[in-house]
Amino acid sequence: MRIFLRPLALSLAGLCAAMAAQALELARYPQVFVAPQGVEVVLAPTADGKQALVRVSGINDPIDQVVFLSQLEQRGSAREVYATTLDGRSYGLLQKQNQAYRNGDHYVVYLPGKRDGVPLAFSEEKSKAFKLADLLASYKGQQKQGLQDKLARFDRNKRLASVQAELGKADQDATAACGTPVKTNVDWATIDDEKLQSLSIGSFCGVVASELESMCRNTPAFKSTAPGLGLVQCKFAPQLKIRVENQQVLFSTEKDAPNQEEFVRQFLRNL
Repeated sequence: MRIFLRPLALSLAGLCAAMAAQALELARYPQVFVAPQGVEVVLAPTADGKQALVRVSGINDPIDQVVFLSQLEQRGSAREVYATTLDGRSYGLLQKQNQAYRNGDHYVVYLPGKRDGVPLAFSEEKSKAFKLADLLASYKGQQKQGLQDKLARFDRNKRLASVQAELGKADQDATAACGTPVKTNVDWATIDDEKLQSLSIGSFCGVVASELESMCRNTPAFKSTAPGLGLVQCKFAPQLKIRVENQQVLFSTEKDAPNQEEFVRQFLRNL
């Protein structure tokens, strides 16, 4: 389930985190994990085991070296998630998975912008040498700078850029398959921050380009139809609808639309 945090909620979250930092009691032994290409993750649980300080380093991302106070969440019988707030939503940064067939617990870090997690290996040497006091000092210092609060706030422009890049890739693939330019435009006025945070807008509005690419690749005869479908206009509306008008595909979708891929596919097949 996704968690939506309004600006007031984020302010309160920052205040609570600041108060927690003053009385934060960490367990005695932290854990340090490593991964290829210099990635390192520090996990320092609190004494009560309900929270932990988590720091990821060695990555080209704004969260590099930032110490987050994360909440431990049980998700199912075999998975625990250390969740923090990033870009306005709850984010499972570090996960512990119990896999009996692989002899116990395995940790995976999920980096922003990456779909798949990075498996981690426990480093006994680094864990023994790690200084908790330095980690706690970094956390408090970054809090005073407002670093965690800044990363927690939703950045609409950043998300728009990410979605536009995703749509651009779908358009590029369709263009290559169909041999004619395909361009998807989005009516951003129909997409509020809640939709932008909780939905994969690139998937919702990129479905027409994706289905065009599939049709052109699998049905060569369809390529003669594609030039009249190269401009796609997408918006969110109360109902799932699609039509062609003046050589444009006018596509309306909504967040609970079932099987929109099949809906678009059948429409294209009937042209």
